[in-house]
Amino acid sequence: MPMMYRLYNSVVPFIALAGRVWLRVHPDHRQLLQRFRPDMPPCGAPPLWVHACSVGEVNTARPIIHALQERFPDTPVLLSVSTASGHALAQKDPAGALLTWFPFDVKETVRHFVRAANPRALILIETEIWPNVLRETRRFGAPVIVVNGRLSDKHIARYRRWRRFFAPIFMQLTAVGAQNDDYARRFIEIGADPAAVKVTGNTKFDGVITSVDPRMRIRSKAENGFPPDHPILLFGSTRPGDEALAAQCWRALREEFPSLRLVVAPRHRDRLEEAMAPFDDPILRRSEVQQGRMPAGERVFFLDTVGELVQFYAIASVAVVGGSFYPGVNGHNPLEPAALGAPTVFGPYMSNFTDPARALTDAHGAIQLRGPESLCETLRALLRDPARQRQLGTRGRKAVLENRGAVQRNVDLIADVLNLSLIHI
Repeated sequence: MPMMYRLYNSVVPFIALAGRVWLRVHPDHRQLLQRFRPDMPPCGAPPLWVHACSVGEVNTARPIIHALQERFPDTPVLLSVSTASGHALAQKDPAGALLTWFPFDVKETVRHFVRAANPRALILIETEIWPNVLRETRRFGAPVIVVNGRLSDKHIARYRRWRRFFAPIFMQLTAVGAQNDDYARRFIEIGADPAAVKVTGNTKFDGVITSVDPRMRIRSKAENGFPPDHPILLFGSTRPGDEALAAQCWRALREEFPSLRLVVAPRHRDRLEEAMAPFDDPILRRSEVQQGRMPAGERVFFLDTVGELVQFYAIASVAVVGGSFYPGVNGHNPLEPAALGAPTVFGPYMSNFTDPARALTDAHGAIQLRGPESLCETLRALLRDPARQRQLGTRGRKAVLENRGAVQRNVDLIADVLNLSLIHI
């Protein structure tokens, strides 16, 4: 065993023990204890094991899973997730896959999981590089494939600093489908076999919903108290700082646009009280509507449920992408609102979605601002100009449609690896 694995596995059990204790004393996170011994659903045949870390990766995984099911109809798909929010979303719609928890990267835990799963291949969505998972899967005889692969600026800095440690791990990758040339070079730089790395494009263009039943739009407005002809300003996937910015813009706009409604969708529900704190208006929450509360004319609405953001993007007059105005998060997916024709605005910090952001702005299908200080005035200008809203939304949706096709290229890569594996048996 290489030195780095010996070092890693001498430390991980102590971290795992501390993690178990912490999870047991924090009831809100206790379900993550299942990751130390994930239940294995009966697969019936060796599955294609797809791992999607959290909510964003689950959404990315769905079209890939559907394409795998079409290409390999007799092979089950096993979907694993790492976070509670990702698990909740996958339970709601697993895309026809069998669902389980991703094992914590403790050697014995991983080895037990891999033997129980008996995978034909492990398919990692974007970047989930765990030493024991990769090593044990390869030792079991299954290839490991990264699809929609990316190494963000934050990740690559750490990998470069510890390249001697990470290079043996990246060498375990059988194939990498990278989103673009820059990410492909980064995988190779850290240790992936250059012959195994291909540029397959960004599946996020394929993974977003591009149309919603008009009846759903009407129903969404009616049941949540939005008059049919009133404009809706939506702040999606907000992070710390974004809600204060939304409240600032709301106070600047609410008198000028008396029919305007504001929807705020925090990325994490456990921040709800913190997220609502900057607002001095009456607030209606989506969960309250689901429990039977009747809207009473509230103009500020909080989306505090999982898996419904796209439904609300579909009724937005203007959509603001959270996590993009302050450093640290590096953006959320701007394609989700743009694909539905919602005029989309985001800030300067979009390095997690560089290609989607560039595709939209190059097509004049979204507005990227240099900082939060210009957001309120930009929103005011858009709300005053419905024709510009329509133009921006139309161009954004067109840009999404023109960049699709990466899902098929990634599935072709997976099929090539599986066919090669069969030849070598």
